[in-house]
Amino acid sequence: MRLSRLAQDAKPSGTLAIDEEYRARKARGEDVISLGAGQPDFPSPPAALSGGEEAIRGGRTRYTDVGGTEELRAAIARKLKEENGLAVTAQQVVVTAGAKQAIYHALCALIDPGDSVLVPTPAWPSYGQMVHLLGGKVVPIPLTAADGWKLTVDGLMKALAGARGRADVLVLNQPANPTGATYTADELGRLAEVVRGENITVIADEIYERLVYDAPFTSFATLPGMRGCTVTVNGFSKAFAMTGWRMGYAAGPAPVISAMTAIQGHTSGNASSVSQHAALRALEAALEGGEGREPLDAMKAAFRDRRDLVCRLLDDIPGLAFVRPGGAFYAWVDVSGCYESAAGEGGIRNSQDMARFLLEEAGVAVVPGRAFGDDRCIRLSFAASAEDLTVALKRIARALAGRRTA
Repeated sequence: MRLSRLAQDAKPSGTLAIDEEYRARKARGEDVISLGAGQPDFPSPPAALSGGEEAIRGGRTRYTDVGGTEELRAAIARKLKEENGLAVTAQQVVVTAGAKQAIYHALCALIDPGDSVLVPTPAWPSYGQMVHLLGGKVVPIPLTAADGWKLTVDGLMKALAGARGRADVLVLNQPANPTGATYTADELGRLAEVVRGENITVIADEIYERLVYDAPFTSFATLPGMRGCTVTVNGFSKAFAMTGWRMGYAAGPAPVISAMTAIQGHTSGNASSVSQHAALRALEAALEGGEGREPLDAMKAAFRDRRDLVCRLLDDIPGLAFVRPGGAFYAWVDVSGCYESAAGEGGIRNSQDMARFLLEEAGVAVVPGRAFGDDRCIRLSFAASAEDLTVALKRIARALAGRRTA
């Protein structure tokens, strides 16, 4: 049986592989802690749970409109207006089975084979894989710790020059996975000036939008001139702790959203009707404030405290370097100071070696930075209890200290 080129090009997710290894070891009874998870360790909000039950008991178990129920799309439009200052209609919103599907369908609607897509790197691995599957060309934009792992005007201009002065799409993720980088309105405004001048379409992945800790969040599409050239992607997985419900959405110019909806009609059809109703109730509760927002605010406060805890513990480990994350729930740690130049069995020469070493010697699962395009680093998720984070970081410190003194 011959596999298609698409199938041969598709690579397993590097972020999921480490989680699978962790679960296998856990099932064998090993004492392991996962700092690889890309999902909150909190329950879904009560409003989502009651909304799901309401949908099931009320018979909301049939197909909906391909692009989502009218009431959920209207609630998302309301959210974007009230919380982000972005005015869209319900017809400019498409509901998807997770934000991942929204990004892929946006790329399907925007690029042809051979088109260039700018991806600030390190980046979530699926961006590049999606572009490759569609026959596009990824143009990585290297980010640096010196710039806080943020895209700069200089970096964007150099990438455009490398793409021979033309690129079709820029994927901008903020707060960022894996670095936790966040942007000020001024920083985004300077990038928007370049986008306006170069006629680039932006896919703004804002799935971690509510998980910002030190400064207000600015949605890219709200900047001058950006609403007509930006597809905003968001969802309920991260800030609402609803990963398993598979609820995402995109909002943007009507022609793009219409095209994404048409594509969805031939791939998955509508997102789960039960999940849509759960998301609707959760979003309505959050928009009304009070008790409806309490679970979201409590989770954000816990993540902020964990961020601070992880940064304190990392500061005490020699050989590691990191930039304090401003959002999301990841620490992006440069471990290259612990690499060994000499070859040999068991040597640590890259991020995969480091991840293997930490899992075997410290019982801690982390994600190799190679999966994100930077082999110097590993990603630590602080979507774990403060107790587990403390134990895990102390284990890492002991394992690395033992290697230095061996």
